[in-house]
Amino acid sequence: CSRPRAAQPPVSRRQMVVGINLGSQAAVVASADGAILRNEDGGVRTSSIVAFTAAERKLGEAAGGSQAKDRVCSVPRLGLLKHSALADAAVARHWPFPRSEHASGLSQLAVPGFGDQSGVALLGALLGKLRSTSGASAGSPVALSLPPCAAAGASPEEAEASRRFAKAALADAAAVGGWGEVVALPTPAEAAGEALARKYPRGEAAVDTLVVDVGHSCAFVAAVRLHPLAKEGAKEGAAAWRAELLYEESDAFLGCDQMDDALFDHFGAKVGASHGTPIKPASRAGWRLLDGCERLRKLLSTLPEAAVSVENLVDGCDVPLKLARDDFVALLAPLLAKLGAMTRRALSTAGLERLASVELAGGGTRIPAVQEAVTQALLESAAGAAVGGLEDRRFGAKLDDASLAVGAALVAKRAVDAAGPAAGAGATTAGEAGAAAAGG
Repeated sequence: CSRPRAAQPPVSRRQMVVGINLGSQAAVVASADGAILRNEDGGVRTSSIVAFTAAERKLGEAAGGSQAKDRVCSVPRLGLLKHSALADAAVARHWPFPRSEHASGLSQLAVPGFGDQSGVALLGALLGKLRSTSGASAGSPVALSLPPCAAAGASPEEAEASRRFAKAALADAAAVGGWGEVVALPTPAEAAGEALARKYPRGEAAVDTLVVDVGHSCAFVAAVRLHPLAKEGAKEGAAAWRAELLYEESDAFLGCDQMDDALFDHFGAKVGASHGTPIKPASRAGWRLLDGCERLRKLLSTLPEAAVSVENLVDGCDVPLKLARDDFVALLAPLLAKLGAMTRRALSTAGLERLASVELAGGGTRIPAVQEAVTQALLESAAGAAVGGLEDRRFGAKLDDASLAVGAALVAKRAVDAAGPAAGAGATTAGEAGAAAAGG
């Protein structure tokens, strides 16, 4: 799906080098000096949503208030995953527009009044909005954290083919969005390692840490070793630690939307049996039920039993949804088993030392059953037993969406600086760009 593009001009000293954490629910843009670049509303996250109304197409925060029948969530999945792979993505079941395969191998949506909308075009439009609202100039070099593209059980050949496909699609979308050279496409695990190298407490010896991230649609597990740099080897203002990625594994179909989809199937069957009306995905009743399932899942993260009411679900009647946490865990058993297996494989990495900490990231790790799946894997390993004990469970929270964006920006700046003056060495951070503008 890649197409020829004109050579990019050298990077100006006043051009920012930025990193983008391209999440399926929201994106974050950051500079290598740690500045989080704001969206149109002054926030730090831009929703990965596109909506189509009778009059216009809306992107990001402008699309957030649109009705479910008009909006497409998780635009990065539409723009990066093959059409055939999206059959396994929970979110695609609930999109309101018919989906077909584009010549590129991606999906395209048939939107009334707008014609066929390709995944690359929509993702490019979202990236263009991120560039314009963040203040980055046209042609600015960028590193985009490449989301997981394949299931954990895919063969190495299938996983590599999916990554190559997604990289080409993402480079095309960045060009559509007006970004300059894509100088790096780090994995989320690589971006997390870079962020930890900046945020981890200083010490004298190398430390090993485990990172577990369960986000809206994807998950990854990584074993990271942090090396302290010798004072003479660390530049002023640079990280005092260096990250070494010992192991990483990801799954493009393991996240909160898969959990919501499991709840949707459970309650859809129950409502269909009790009311004689099946609840179909991508219908008005389906969107209401999906919203109720999401609310119920969040409540079960803190309560042993929860109930919500879904208004006007069947024949104008409100329908209550009630579930105990134990039953919720049973519904999630296949997903939890996949996460546990990924964690065990990471903990069996050759040479992995006793863990100093376990860093949990992503909204899915707030679910007690997810934490328990990680804990069980820790207790079964020599490296993790010390931090997996129920009385001494040292789960950290140093990473978030913004951290991964900063990590991607650090990868980008290092790539630009290493390329030399012809490729734009000396490209600025947000703070340097602001100082330069103020001075002249």
